[in-house]
Amino acid sequence: MNLIVISVLAYFPSQHYPTTVVALNVTACIASVSGVITVCRHGFHGLHGQSLLFLTSGIIGWFLADLTLAYGYFVFHFEEEQSLVVSLGDVFWIIGYVFLSLHLFSVLRLVRRTQIHTLTVIAVIVICGLSIAYNIIFPSDFLVPTEQFLVGETRAGFIDLALSILYVVLDLVFIIPSVIILTANRKDYYNFIPWMLFSLSLLTIAIADEGFVHHFLAGSTKEMWTWDLFYMTDYILIVGAFYWYNRFQNSVTIPT
Repeated sequence: MNLIVISVLAYFPSQHYPTTVVALNVTACIASVSGVITVCRHGFHGLHGQSLLFLTSGIIGWFLADLTLAYGYFVFHFEEEQSLVVSLGDVFWIIGYVFLSLHLFSVLRLVRRTQIHTLTVIAVIVICGLSIAYNIIFPSDFLVPTEQFLVGETRAGFIDLALSILYVVLDLVFIIPSVIILTANRKDYYNFIPWMLFSLSLLTIAIADEGFVHHFLAGSTKEMWTWDLFYMTDYILIVGAFYWYNRFQNSVTIPT
């Protein structure tokens, strides 16, 4: 999907926003449908079932948020800069954050303390702290009065700035558990692959959010579309994880 988007943008660079909006909705839709099928097939009982239900609910929330972008562009002809200010889509994104966080903390219950690399976790926390400082303090436009803050040619207010900072902080909820899950010492990687892919997908989206917010606070929109490729990758990883779980579910046991 990413290669298709890049190929289209190479021929039609001025159409980067509608192209990425359509691609995001397609990948988000496939991920949401895959999640619903998985939950319907295996139920939502037990730790695995609850985790999958939380994940699917979060992905559906983000799919609805992406739909608002498509609706705004194709119905109201909103340009990219107009879609960056606070909208209904942010409500769905925050709801998605809640469910996806619940998913990660459910998977964390499958990881024993003896399997956690303490130094890795500390290093991640330090890096995340530096990243937040870089994203919030470094952009020069962040220090100007809110009535003068512009994203491209669109004026943004205090709520837009506050929400952007909130997203950076919420990404910590994704990054730290995801790294713990991905680096845990395990002897059953085969069985644990779906949960690793799920965690990798959320780590990918957290990294994309960091870059996206940095560009937003800097008032720059020219390169924002590149982060959409990360969001598409996130959905693709989730689809792959659902496929693996459905394909090999009979051999998957509770990870230890």
